Amino acid sequence: MPAPTPAFSHAVIDVDHQAPDPLTLLVRAYERAIRACEAFDHNGSREAISVLRCALELDSPASKSFDALYAWCEESVDYHDFVGAAQCLRSLRDAWRRAAQPKPSTFAPFRAGQQVC
Repeated sequence: MPAPTPAFSHAVIDVDHQAPDPLTLLVRAYERAIRACEAFDHNGSREAISVLRCALELDSPASKSFDALYAWCEESVDYHDFVGAAQCLRSLRDAWRRAAQPKPSTFAPFRAGQQVC
């Protein structure tokens, strides 16, 4: 009997649509972890949080801080504090969403050709 292949291996690639950007993928990973916590799914929560941890490159202090937060979330899930883990993950997801929003330009009020100085 042949080994099963993942469903996406037969997917047709639409060249008109690009793959999601890394930030979109990160937000999706957070949402998956949050949903698992909200469902009180221990294994699903641990797996989803581990995806977030594995995505880190631990070369920077910021990455180590995120890793510590993810470790805390995993520990919370192990102690059946799914609500605390979900709250932490929601805060992180929302911060990434805010960071992704375009900032208004400092020069937006100036029209083309208008002298700035």
